[in-house]
Amino acid sequence: MITYIYILILIFAIWFLILYIANKKLKKYGLEVMGPLLMWKTKKGKKFIEKISKKKIWKHYGNLSITICIIAMIFTTILLLWNLIISFQIPPQRAPSPRLILGIPGINPIIPVGYGIIAIAIAIAIHEISHGILAKFGKIEINSLGLLFLIFPIGAFVEPDEDKLKKVSRLKRSRVFAAGPSSNIIIAFVCILLLAFVFSPAIQSKEEGAIVLKEFNSIKKWSIITKVDGEKIEADDLENLIPGKFYNITFYYSGDYYTERILYGLCMNDIVKNSPAEKAGFSEGFIIYRINDTYLGKWEDFREFMENKKANEKIRVYYYNGEFLNKTIVLADKYEFTGIENDKGKGFLGIGAYGLVDLTVSDSYFKNLLNPLKTNFNLYAIRNKFFSFLTLPFAGLSPLPRELTTIYTPSNYFWILYNIVYWIFWLNFAIGTFNALPAIPLDGGYIFKDGVSFLIYRIVRKKEKSDKLSTALANAISVFILICLFSIVLIPRLRSFISF
Repeated sequence: MITYIYILILIFAIWFLILYIANKKLKKYGLEVMGPLLMWKTKKGKKFIEKISKKKIWKHYGNLSITICIIAMIFTTILLLWNLIISFQIPPQRAPSPRLILGIPGINPIIPVGYGIIAIAIAIAIHEISHGILAKFGKIEINSLGLLFLIFPIGAFVEPDEDKLKKVSRLKRSRVFAAGPSSNIIIAFVCILLLAFVFSPAIQSKEEGAIVLKEFNSIKKWSIITKVDGEKIEADDLENLIPGKFYNITFYYSGDYYTERILYGLCMNDIVKNSPAEKAGFSEGFIIYRINDTYLGKWEDFREFMENKKANEKIRVYYYNGEFLNKTIVLADKYEFTGIENDKGKGFLGIGAYGLVDLTVSDSYFKNLLNPLKTNFNLYAIRNKFFSFLTLPFAGLSPLPRELTTIYTPSNYFWILYNIVYWIFWLNFAIGTFNALPAIPLDGGYIFKDGVSFLIYRIVRKKEKSDKLSTALANAISVFILICLFSIVLIPRLRSFISF
């Protein structure tokens, strides 16, 4: 992590040095240095925008854009309010990195550099061209077009005549502002349709069985278990295995088949420091298959067993670490490790443990996960499915790990195309909804300001007063939105600092 930061600092230092040395020469080519940014302005593209903006359909598109933008504004504002609420609840160590707020490939750790640069360039171009078309349709002159660079392109712009933009009606102005975010959201929706109906049907499993989500002894992560003792199995069949018994597990991994002999039970992990488990000498990877007379094949079995156990109660643990052993252990008081009042007097062993059943899913699981419309058609299911699809990068599933793609039939070229379309969806949706927020200088902020100005004017019938009040309210809302945006990063850390 420290090495990564040093490399990043070095790259930006070289960038700033190049800008400083070449500043005067860059102006010859229409390039202008603005702090750490390099701006390129051009007249090219104006004729194209003028030509296509003559169609009457843009009026209807502009009205639709305002509707989409208002819906997105409400949606993202609710999410930010929820963001503010949970920022007071999550522990400081779980607070996200500030880098996650920046939608810049290479800085934001979840955005892959290659796919991210392609997708963000497309998203920004669509956003700004849409602004330009609706501006020209509204008889607002375009002064220039251009790109912004921070090493690579991070932005584009269409520069309308500001004076004319201020003088046109609120409706025309709102169409211009709404066109950018709504076009991004529409492109995101088109990508969802492509992923659901063109790409997803081509994803088929090479083998039937159970995909392993985490390494279990010698069974590798992202492999697919195809046979147990030579018999083909499905994911649900693993629940029928008997704890404490050896099985020959055949699995497919990265193009090859392997067979490993394992004892079925719970694999120990996360041994808590100073807990009874650590004092007993338990280590990660040990297989625990029985406690007292209760056999354990999945986490739920262990949880149910421990549910009614008391502090200082003795239990006998049967486990395997290359040989069969057992130990009598005195349970600790759970409260001493959690600090939760309700845990006082409860028995605590101090291990995390999981069985194969806990770590496996059906071979169709990822095929369905990668299809954004594969769900029951009710509002609750669609909402959950969409958020699952949107958060794939946070789970490390976009791009899909190479070992996982080998389980399915499509070629590497297919996955490259799938990932490009997915990231075009992701960044268009992110840029569209972010710019719809009611915060100046975002597009949604100006739409909000004009909408409030219109409503106040209907009451007071004085344009100057309505403009003044709407500006004050828009500025106040902008500050609040900014606080909400950074709350998930700052508030948990501030709480930690204050408590310290």
